[in-house]
Amino acid sequence: MELTAVTFEKVLDDALTLPPEEQERLLDRLAANRPIKPRKSLAQLAAEQGKKPVKFDELLKLGEFFPAEESVDDLVNFVRESRRDSGPRSIA
Repeated sequence: MELTAVTFEKVLDDALTLPPEEQERLLDRLAANRPIKPRKSLAQLAAEQGKKPVKFDELLKLGEFFPAEESVDDLVNFVRESRRDSGPRSIA
């Protein structure tokens, strides 16, 4: 794959292919003379929200509510049946 240089002409050509409402948004942004903020990375968003990487052992513990010898199909059927049951529910 060949990388091409970004030029004003290329940006303009690409902008002209946008739907009219997106072209209007672009013009509004440019007219406001505001800098366009780059999007944050997933890592930045996670750090801002105090999230940390999930450890595999923690995921395994989350799945311990369902017996390991049961199949995924059994789990799906259990969930479906639980959703159909209109009686009182209990986690215990």
